Amino acid sequence: MLLLVGCKSEITFTPVIIPQKTELLISEISTAINTDPLAAGTRPHYVELYNGTGSSIDLSNYAIGYFAVTDNTTLTNYSFATGFFIPLQRTLLNEKCYIIASPQCDIVAIKRDTVWGTTSTLAAQASMPLQLSGNSGTALLKKDPTGTINLAGTNYKVIDVFGSPQVARVTSMGSVSTRNNIIWTIAGEVADTRNRTFWRKASVVSPITDWAVSKGSNIENSQWKLSGDRLWDYTNLGLPTQ
Repeated sequence: MLLLVGCKSEITFTPVIIPQKTELLISEISTAINTDPLAAGTRPHYVELYNGTGSSIDLSNYAIGYFAVTDNTTLTNYSFATGFFIPLQRTLLNEKCYIIASPQCDIVAIKRDTVWGTTSTLAAQASMPLQLSGNSGTALLKKDPTGTINLAGTNYKVIDVFGSPQVARVTSMGSVSTRNNIIWTIAGEVADTRNRTFWRKASVVSPITDWAVSKGSNIENSQWKLSGDRLWDYTNLGLPTQ
């Protein structure tokens, strides 16, 4: 007698749900010491913005500002001289990213929407945009008549940050440049945040100006995930963080 036994197997996949955002925010950053040999002669510096608000965003209402710190303890407010900010343009559709990259980045590995920054390789130019060496604060600004930051005659307010001159830094070692040894500790990483890719956690729904809260003190309470040291990872560039 032949006994037939029916078998029904079901595999259930749980979809990844990215919470809707309340505003445009900084979603990915790449840092590198300007002269690091493992960067292969390029400077993989970029800032990615993500629109997950459910609607298109007019980027002409926003700007990116750049502020390089030069020591561990001097705390100051953000300010952006000419050349240290870039007004944005175009419409960014929902669930799309916008990438601002250094002109010295690898154009094959790093797709970008616009290029911003110096092409200088001089150490004296290390504080110029867009040389994100782990100690350069990046701010997302939005036009606001009540804002206290004036860029080319228009008032803005800071709405999101990666790094901040208002938060103290620590000293790491490994670079002949004193300034390149200054870093912010992020997600509990205290040895080196100068040569990493950083991803904003998908659970973050709103931009925040408090960098002490955003960077966190450990991997659980930080708003950021980071790659290993000198293990830059561009596979998620242009996509919302999962």
